[in-house]
Amino acid sequence: MPADRAPSVLITGIHSEQGFAISHRFRKEGWFVVGCDQGTAVGRNARAHITADLTDESDCQRAAKRAARLGNGLDCVVHCADVRLDGPIEEVGSAAWDVMMDVNVKSVFLMSTACLPYLSAAHGSLVAVAPGRVAADGEHAVHDATRAAVIALMDSLSAELAGRGIAVHVVRADEQGAALGPDEVADRVWAVAGFDSEGNELSFAHAH
Repeated sequence: MPADRAPSVLITGIHSEQGFAISHRFRKEGWFVVGCDQGTAVGRNARAHITADLTDESDCQRAAKRAARLGNGLDCVVHCADVRLDGPIEEVGSAAWDVMMDVNVKSVFLMSTACLPYLSAAHGSLVAVAPGRVAADGEHAVHDATRAAVIALMDSLSAELAGRGIAVHVVRADEQGAALGPDEVADRVWAVAGFDSEGNELSFAHAH
């Protein structure tokens, strides 16, 4: 179902608790919401869903093109896909490392890259939810490494893409070591999605 020219957002990991809360917030504000993950069901707050392997470059390119077509453009991309496989570092193994790095970090890189032409045309925004840090005494070193990688990636992209009219933000899913609830994360995503890095409102922010 094609969108009218309400702002459009592509949300990865839309079937997670955070994805549900974020999509609910955007839908409530009048946005055209497109979900994207390996599932096939359309999220309750989405107008459309794209099934894609977020760790595959060609699949991300296809999904970005499809999302832009569905939304008559693309104003915002929100990354919230997250996999967490805990355990002692000596037992986690390279397979678990690859899964977490691929889903939590590589997918952000691939989908962001795929969406750049559309975000640039719309002077849009790119938002990533960094995986939340859990209790310091847990066995989650690899998951914490993906969190740090997402934060560093988005911080660097903020400077790199500013000249192309794309606002880049990272939202941390925790505060002072405590995980935030899905609704709190959604509020933080919404608070930055319509603004550039200096707090200036983007042109689509109140288009709905």
